[in-house]
Amino acid sequence: MKWKATAGAAVFVLLGVFIGMYMVQPVFNRQPSGFVPFLTITGDVENTFVLKNIENVPVSDIEHDGKKQKAAALADIVSRAGPLADRYEILFRGDDGLTACLDGNSLEGCFILFTGENAWEAVNFNHPVSSNIKRIEEIVVVAKNANAGNKVSLITPVDDLGTVTPGQLYSRAFIDYPLFEGESSVEREGKTNQVRILTRRRLLKVSELADVSGGSLLIMGDNGSYGRADADGYLELKGNSVDYVYPDLKNRIKGVRGIMKDPPAGSIMDTYHDTVHFLEKDEKVLLIILDGFGYHQYRHAVDNWYAPVLKSLPMAKPVSTVYTPVTNAGLAAMFTGKPPCDNGVYSRQQKDLNEETIFGVASRMGIKSLLVEGNIKILNTEIEPRLNVDSNSNGIVDDDILNTALENMNGEYRLMAVHFHGIDDSGHNSGDLSEETMKAISRTDGYIGKLISRWEGKVIIVADHGMHSTDEGGDHGEFQCRDMIVPYILTDGEGEI
Repeated sequence: MKWKATAGAAVFVLLGVFIGMYMVQPVFNRQPSGFVPFLTITGDVENTFVLKNIENVPVSDIEHDGKKQKAAALADIVSRAGPLADRYEILFRGDDGLTACLDGNSLEGCFILFTGENAWEAVNFNHPVSSNIKRIEEIVVVAKNANAGNKVSLITPVDDLGTVTPGQLYSRAFIDYPLFEGESSVEREGKTNQVRILTRRRLLKVSELADVSGGSLLIMGDNGSYGRADADGYLELKGNSVDYVYPDLKNRIKGVRGIMKDPPAGSIMDTYHDTVHFLEKDEKVLLIILDGFGYHQYRHAVDNWYAPVLKSLPMAKPVSTVYTPVTNAGLAAMFTGKPPCDNGVYSRQQKDLNEETIFGVASRMGIKSLLVEGNIKILNTEIEPRLNVDSNSNGIVDDDILNTALENMNGEYRLMAVHFHGIDDSGHNSGDLSEETMKAISRTDGYIGKLISRWEGKVIIVADHGMHSTDEGGDHGEFQCRDMIVPYILTDGEGEI
């Protein structure tokens, strides 16, 4: 009995200790008994951060409403989401729609606390009291730099119209749309009870974007999403990214990175379809790929007599490339006739294809084909490329590519693809319209003349992507008109097809 009494006392003491420890915890640091709403930090951030539990953030003591309370520094919370701009604003949005905006670079004295009303509240000692929004459901980072983060670029085939970021779209007047998703019913005691299901959607009419209303649109997004649309659709805010939603409010293009107004009818994917068409007609096809050769470079070179061979051919048609405008994605699109979202190659990281290429089609037709490349294999296709190195140490690989192509123009191959890299190399080093790049275009123009003079069949001349100017020279990979619009020539060496 004595042992039992001692054990009971010990249990009572331990229980008292645990209760005491719980009671002295700061209110901010312990899980409240009621519902804790999620606090979302989104907009122009690397990752949308959701604060789900008040125990997951470091806290400090502040004096608020005449008493000491536990609160987290706003700067610490925002930093967890990873702002994508050096200069930004912070948008507090309350569950009643009340919103306040303050400078994100002046967050000293700004705190977030969890109140006894089971709600998040902003307390900003160095800002007007109107910024102390209660019952916050969302904190939005709004980049002041329009080129920050997951920006959406707006272009035409000849001009860059501007950019807008997800955070900046949160600052606009959008439609808080209750979309009907369906309904369900259940029978209980001879009575049918029905429930309608709706989801809350944040939509902005595409037509409300500057200079994009009217006409057709070409929309591209992350991971190669791709589609033609019109301005009757919507942009839907999805955390730190934006989707295009078609007017039916069902189909969508995810992760929009660019919208092109009045795009050209053709694309580099026509390469595949034209090649297959002529092979089926028992025609030989020579495909000449000019890496990094934008349509604006083509026009400058032709108009200023840097490219007399190209000038003698039918004028190139401007066509669109795919996003991301880099070599892997461009080659995959022209070889398969499918956009990146279908063929599986949307950046420099992918080499394997989900679709059959022109070389696989040729093989099924009993046609031998050859791909003449530089010193690196870019894609895994049905045939191995014929790689080339700078054999004469003159700093140029394109002349070796040319020689390999000419040596194999013996009738054995009815499909030949020749990929020149010199224009892209020079563009990166000295700029898209520099004199050095024009010299590279002139040199490549001479190579084109030699190939065409030896080839008896159809010729397609196209580029994988374009090039834009930078402070260091030139670059590509952006949704800009100079990156996205390239020349396309279909000829038999004498006249247009």
